[in-house]
Amino acid sequence: MKRLFLASTILIGWVYLGSPATASPLPVSGVAPRSSCTGLANLTLPNTQILNATQKPGYCNVIGIINKRISTQDPNHFTYGIGFALNLPNTWHGRFEMMGGGGTDGSLQSDPQGAAGVELGQGWAVAANDGGHEDSAQNMVGGHQDDDPNAGGTAHFAIDAQARRDYGYNGIEKTATISKQIISSYYGLDTVYSYIMGCSNGGRDAMVASQRFPWLFDGVISQNPGFNLPQAGLAEAWNEQVLGKLATKTDVNGQPFIPDTFPSQDLQVASAAILGACDALDGLVDGIIDNYHTCTAKKVFPALASYTCGTGTHGSTPHGGTCLTSAQVSTLKKIYAGPTDSRGRRLYSNWFWDAGIWTPPTASGAGWAAWNVVTAPVPGVNTAINLTLGAGALPMIFQTPPAVTPVNGPTGQEAFVFHFNFDTDAPKIFARTRDYPESAMDFMAAVSANLHPFRARGGKLIISSSVNDGIFSGAAIARWYRKMNQHMGGRAGDFARLFMVPNMAHCGGGAATTSFAENELKAITNWVEKDIAPERIVAANTNTASPYPVGGLFDPRIAMNFPTGGTRPLCAYPKISTYKGKGMTNDAANFACVDPQFRSGGDHDFDDDDDGRGEGGR
Repeated sequence: MKRLFLASTILIGWVYLGSPATASPLPVSGVAPRSSCTGLANLTLPNTQILNATQKPGYCNVIGIINKRISTQDPNHFTYGIGFALNLPNTWHGRFEMMGGGGTDGSLQSDPQGAAGVELGQGWAVAANDGGHEDSAQNMVGGHQDDDPNAGGTAHFAIDAQARRDYGYNGIEKTATISKQIISSYYGLDTVYSYIMGCSNGGRDAMVASQRFPWLFDGVISQNPGFNLPQAGLAEAWNEQVLGKLATKTDVNGQPFIPDTFPSQDLQVASAAILGACDALDGLVDGIIDNYHTCTAKKVFPALASYTCGTGTHGSTPHGGTCLTSAQVSTLKKIYAGPTDSRGRRLYSNWFWDAGIWTPPTASGAGWAAWNVVTAPVPGVNTAINLTLGAGALPMIFQTPPAVTPVNGPTGQEAFVFHFNFDTDAPKIFARTRDYPESAMDFMAAVSANLHPFRARGGKLIISSSVNDGIFSGAAIARWYRKMNQHMGGRAGDFARLFMVPNMAHCGGGAATTSFAENELKAITNWVEKDIAPERIVAANTNTASPYPVGGLFDPRIAMNFPTGGTRPLCAYPKISTYKGKGMTNDAANFACVDPQFRSGGDHDFDDDDDGRGEGGR
């Protein structure tokens, strides 16, 4: 059996890095527990309390808390700890999965089934945690809650330096280590293969694990990762400030009211313009820009000009569903260029141009509009995710020391976003103090290009990302992958592969082929356990009809060729999906993954200008 690498035996783990991990074959017939589920409540583990262990149909559900403590740094003296849940199947097949978190965490998935939704049912042991803090009154672990609406809201935990570390990385390592100890005790066998899988902040969790804890997981799936989340947070403020200049009224907090700046019909116009410029670049007009490499500003800007009210060729009525105002076009250009300080120094990545800027009503998802403009419309209230979730994270988590603000009101979190100073506030994502010795980039980011320990351990990494969702730039993760590949001697594909998904909203949805989690899971297990590297991952489209209107702004071929109810391949970066020229366009078998001959520094709308401090570092 492969040895279980515990936190207390890190030195042994690093000595073991000299050769890839080996393991006995998976127990095909499965392993039964050697003790009762309820008996786990009496298990003695370091700095851990098992709160309950309950036998459910087919599995044992364990709830516990690690390193429970009362904070001396938090003025409220709230209780903190890493709440976790672990499901143990009655018949175990040797695999363990750690599920990544989401957002600012703070709520435990108390009955984890697996990130793809099928793992527990397939005989995996599955764990999840709450990121080291609890803000859910309905699902508190250990009877404590640690949010304060007058001091950061659900991001209040970031006032405590240890809670920041637990959220950033410590919770992953502690939960996985304790879970593996429970597994060993329950089944009498060590874990054979360990995996971690998550999206958004959970994707960041996965990338953090590969870089900080290379001995801990054999396979890592990172979806839409916020691998440089503090820098993406700068883009949230930048986008809202740029959009705010279009606002004609204020919200209940006295801040620019954003929902009116880009109504859905205007984003539909923007999507049509981008498709008109780039859809045919991959050889098939179908509403999907597979050749995002060559969809540059040089191609998109003339298309936007043709859709500009009054001066273009598509009408002159603002917000009428046929054109964009010149101010809206300028706003899009500024947002897609990415945030800078007053001297023009890049603070985060720019963005790929992608048709997913508009999420059709029949293809719902947390797309560009949900993050930047509006989610559910509420009169007088900004509901864009950048101004709710993002507005709490930016002052409390991404600034050092935390800028403690109330949630609402004229001096609340929204005000912090709209008055954020890109010269004086942006550098604070790198700041350290005596009370907060780790910066936001220290405890949160996963920007290292050095994956030598992970590769030497035998680890495998799959990253999937939207070409352009509303919060994380697809150009940023593509640039990181290229730099990592360079650092790894051009051999990144031996152990890590990136799959880009056009049109996809954040972590799924949109007018895209977004159903591929189970195939991704199969790809990583085949790679880890059978050494079969994925060249492509087949994704399904669940739309029952084309989400694009027939005619009007859109080329009629889009509705005809869109892969309704079918499949398309996601290709290993930098390859792209290309139609072979015959056969149904909703069948992945009729598409090939080809090298577009993209080279850094060529015809592209972003450059390699990082100074070594991380993506877009200062």
